[in-house]
Amino acid sequence: MTMEKTGGAMNDRSPGLHPAFPDAVVIVDAQGTILQANARAVALFGSAEGQLSGTSIEALFPGQHVPFACGGWRWRMHADRYAELTASRGDSSRFRAAVAVIPMQTDSGATAVITIRDLSEARETQFILEQGLELLRTVISA
Repeated sequence: MTMEKTGGAMNDRSPGLHPAFPDAVVIVDAQGTILQANARAVALFGSAEGQLSGTSIEALFPGQHVPFACGGWRWRMHADRYAELTASRGDSSRFRAAVAVIPMQTDSGATAVITIRDLSEARETQFILEQGLELLRTVISA
């Protein structure tokens, strides 16, 4: 869903989320129900195409308080527009995720764009780099 700003409100301009987004992206309504999900979100959560639509965003983060999903999704945002949560895939496997929310007002009402990034790969890369640096320090000091 591409949004175009006009006079303080957002208008829906196209039916799909841009496929080049590097993160999983979902759009939710004021109740926290997923309206759309990009291909990266479908793949990340191990879902079939269209399966995430209609699901509660909180179902992706079971047993956790989603900081920006409280009070009937009235966007009581504190300052928390970013959180690290444990997400659950369709096969019940879990992963740490960086989650960011951008509340929006569209012609259809209050919505939010939520980005979800799997932190597993970033942490694995960081671990490999740290191991390489430690090996380099060992070689240099020898």
